[in-house]
Amino acid sequence: MKLFKFAIASMILLAFVGCESVREDARNTPIGSVMSGETKSTDSYIERITKTNRSLDKDTWRPESRERF
Repeated sequence: MKLFKFAIASMILLAFVGCESVREDARNTPIGSVMSGETKSTDSYIERITKTNRSLDKDTWRPESRERF
């Protein structure tokens, strides 16, 4: 019975720890910044989306030429 209680307590603790990391990741997204109050205008929201898209575009692999292999 003690093992069962320990397992339940561990699962509850891990759920709270996991939710905290998700909360921080969500705040770093453009819509998360609106929900947290960091972004208050449409211009700053669009600027944040543009910045995110540019950073993602740099990480995208592109072929060296347009010719088919």
